[in-house]
Amino acid sequence: MSKVLLILISLLLISSLFLAFKTGKDNIGDIRTKSSSSIEDLKIIQKKNGNTLWMLTAKNADIIEKENIAELKDITLVLSQQDVSIIASKGVYDFKDKSFTTDKAVKAVGKNYKILADSIEYEIKSGDMKTDGEIRVEGKGFSIEGKGLQTEANQKVRVLKDVKATFQK
Repeated sequence: MSKVLLILISLLLISSLFLAFKTGKDNIGDIRTKSSSSIEDLKIIQKKNGNTLWMLTAKNADIIEKENIAELKDITLVLSQQDVSIIASKGVYDFKDKSFTTDKAVKAVGKNYKILADSIEYEIKSGDMKTDGEIRVEGKGFSIEGKGLQTEANQKVRVLKDVKATFQK
C-alpha cells in the first residue's frame, strides 16, 4: 500500500511541476503588432511633369505607421532617368525621408553594367546611393571589386576602399 501511495504522490508532484512550467510559458511578455497594415503587390510611382522619375514595386509591404516606414519584400526600384533597376529580397522605404535602404544582397542593373552589393542606401530626393559593404561592378570588358560605393545623381561613381579592377580585351 505504501508503494502505491508513494507512486501517486510522485505522479502528483511531477504533474504539478509540469503544469507550473507550462503556465509560465503561456505568459511570456506581451504581444505587440509589428505593423498597422499589410499590402500585397505594392507599387509607388513618382512622376514629375508627366514623366516617371522612379517606380518602386514590392510583393509585400508591412506599413509601420508610427515610424512612417514600409518593410518591403521582393523589391524592384526602377530609376527611369538613370536607366537603372535595383533588385533586393528585403528593404525599408521611409515615407518621410523618401529613402530606400536594405541590409540584404542587392543587384543594380543598368544598360551596360551590373552592381552587386551586400547593402544599399538610396536617397530618392538627391539620387545619391551609397554602401559601406562589399561591392562588385561588372560591365562589358571590365569588373571592379572593393569596399564601399558612392554614386551621385550626375552618374559619378566612386569605389571607396580596397579597389581591384580587371579589364579584358
